[in-house]
Amino acid sequence: MAYGSYDFLGFLQTISKGVMSMEDLAIVAIMIGGVVEIIKHNGGIDFLLHFVTSKIKSKKGAEFGIAGLVSVADIATANNTISIVITGPLAKNIADEYNIDLRKSASILDLFSSCWQGIVPYGGQLLAAAGLASISPVSIIPYSFYPILMGVCGIVAILIGYPKLQSKEKGVKRKANPSLKEKSL
Repeated sequence: MAYGSYDFLGFLQTISKGVMSMEDLAIVAIMIGGVVEIIKHNGGIDFLLHFVTSKIKSKKGAEFGIAGLVSVADIATANNTISIVITGPLAKNIADEYNIDLRKSASILDLFSSCWQGIVPYGGQLLAAAGLASISPVSIIPYSFYPILMGVCGIVAILIGYPKLQSKEKGVKRKANPSLKEKSL
C-alpha cells in the first residue's frame, strides 16, 4: 500500500479471502463442540475422565494424562485446534482434581497438540510442505526435528516439574466439579 501497488480495495479483498478460508475450520470447530456436548450429556466425558484418572496416581501422572489425551485427540483429528477444544474440559477437570496450575495445563495441551501436528503425515503442515516440494509427507517425518524436540522437551519438563508455577489460589484446592472419588461413592 505504501508504494501504490496494493490499494485499499485489494487489502479488503485479501482480508475477505482469509476470513472465507477460515470458514471451514470454524464450522468444524462448532460441529466438534456440539458433538462433545452430546457425548458429555450421555456420560461419555465422565467415562473418559474416569478411565484416564483411574490410571493417575500423582500430579506428574495427571500431567502425562493431559498430554496423552490431547495427543490421542490430535492424532485422531489431525487438527491441533480441534484436539484442544475436545480435550480442554477434560484437562480442566484433571487439573482441578490434581491441583495443576491452569496455565501449565494449557501449556501441556498446546505443546503436545502442536508436537503431533508436526509429526502426523496427514496433518495440514506436512501435507502443505509435501505439496510445495512435490514429495511424500512420510519422507519429511525424519527431518521434523522441531516437533520431535518439542515433544521430548515437554516430557522432560513434566518429569522435572518445570515450570514451577504457584497457583493463584495459594493453599486452596480448586474444585469445579465434585472429585471423581466423591462421584464413585
